[in-house]
Amino acid sequence: MYRLIATDIDDTLLAPNGSLPEANRAALRSLHNAGVAIVFCSGRADISIQAIASSILPLVDDEYLISFNGARVVTAATRRLLSRQYVARDSVSRIAAYASENGLYLQGYRGDEFLAEYETKATKPYAEATKTTYRIVEDMARALPEGSPKLLLIGDHEILAEHRVKLAALDDSVRLVFSKPHYLEIVAADVNKGSALIRLAAQLGIPIEETVAVGDAANDAEMLRAAGLGIAVANARREAREAAQVVLETDAKDGAMAEVARRFFGE
Repeated sequence: MYRLIATDIDDTLLAPNGSLPEANRAALRSLHNAGVAIVFCSGRADISIQAIASSILPLVDDEYLISFNGARVVTAATRRLLSRQYVARDSVSRIAAYASENGLYLQGYRGDEFLAEYETKATKPYAEATKTTYRIVEDMARALPEGSPKLLLIGDHEILAEHRVKLAALDDSVRLVFSKPHYLEIVAADVNKGSALIRLAAQLGIPIEETVAVGDAANDAEMLRAAGLGIAVANARREAREAAQVVLETDAKDGAMAEVARRFFGE
């Protein structure tokens, strides 16, 4: 019997256009009512995940948010912090300098807002899509004295893929992974959704064998491998499909959560 389901947000729960299919909402409500712990997992910030979760379930503190690809784990209602692991300030400084030298657009995060040293055509759409606010700062590292849960480079995939190799050589204390083709996420080296899920399950006293994880992208791969049952949606990228034990017949827009609830929870 599975007691916990951890689900990615974008392109797993939400359709590619950002909408929430009613079949996915209904499936998670049904699982919640059956006593299954719901964990929303994303590269997004706490506040952004919370806004989506609140449109699905009544927010309570026995549901959980894994945010920033695992850098933070909080309770769903009050966002009580259970664990955190940030990109160190020294790394923020190195990566910000590299981004500036190479003309790359970089975002850092503090509290419920994201920071950037200048605005591009991607800034406002990102804020609107993630339901967050932003601030332009003169110096990223100075504005993030405690480091950042993640850094985000936004741009052309082929260009970012080249810089990913160079940044990995520049700083071995960070990990770089694509959440979308144009989003290169940078987190502390040991941070991923899988390790966050393992820690959370242990805190809740739920054997990892009794957990299910659902995802679609490279940044979901560790979570799919860590869970008792790893599931990739039908249109998942190669990394997620290879990490999963099951690939669904449906994707987010066609109600992937309904298929999960029916096949693996009897709902």
